[in-house]
Amino acid sequence: MNNTDYIPAESVEDVIARMKKGNIQSTPMDNSLSHGTESTLMQESSSPERVSKNITPTSPSERKNKINAIVKQLIFGQLSQGNALKKLRIEILGLKQDVFAKMVGVSRKTISDIENDRGHFKADILDKVFKPFGLKIGLIPSSPEALKALFD
Repeated sequence: MNNTDYIPAESVEDVIARMKKGNIQSTPMDNSLSHGTESTLMQESSSPERVSKNITPTSPSERKNKINAIVKQLIFGQLSQGNALKKLRIEILGLKQDVFAKMVGVSRKTISDIENDRGHFKADILDKVFKPFGLKIGLIPSSPEALKALFD
């Protein structure tokens, strides 16, 4: 890898600025993982914004698989919406509630309330908190048979 291939990991402020512009698709962090700069992310994991020093960076494909597994649990009623958000925040981003709240533009209390399944939130708030994972609120069949038929 030469110096021109290196793309530094984004700071929380960079992510917030990019999200405010509405561009959350491809991140330099995703690119840095594919260029083998996992050590940069390992250094980030020891920062106070991270949930745990033990969370190791994952590749974009691993993140996608984790997100899909969590969404599947949510769809089939094995996880509540709040538990799904908590798992996504911790397992995918590894961020504390306050940092994640700043990133998505809601209060830490809102994140806490959603994750603990307290209160009822409008779709625009829920869309904000699930947007970093490529998800938005939608409708699914309430019948287990109809839901199963969608996946067959």
